[in-house]
Amino acid sequence: MFIYVILPLGVMALIACLPSERKTSISRSAVAHDDAILIWARKQHGDSAHAQTFFGDFTGDGTDDALAWILYPSGGNSEFLDVALFRNERDQMTYYRSIDNVFGSDPRNILFEQGRITITTTMPNPGDPRCCSTGYQNWVIDTK
Repeated sequence: MFIYVILPLGVMALIACLPSERKTSISRSAVAHDDAILIWARKQHGDSAHAQTFFGDFTGDGTDDALAWILYPSGGNSEFLDVALFRNERDQMTYYRSIDNVFGSDPRNILFEQGRITITTTMPNPGDPRCCSTGYQNWVIDTK
């Protein structure tokens, strides 16, 4: 009897949490942009490349541009990093350029502003083992 009550309640809760039609259409656009950026990353860095994409307006034109955090195999037991910027041109993500002076892992606290992006990454503190960085670094990327 217990499962006959709990299971329907759980299903109802999941249905209530589904996105509305408006949210779905926004999500579809973001998914399309994510897919385009991943395709670009794999053409540049091989099929094993994976990308974490962040959206916001750095050009000041009122549309979401993107910062892609792309990791791809180094040939050893580590990965290379490509921090790539994409501009939204007529609702298409177009590669703009890559940033050479940003490092770390676990990108977060991304703030898009016209002309710049601020991002925080995890970085090693002195004495940290290679596996377990405990520090952080804030980076400011000039997008001009």
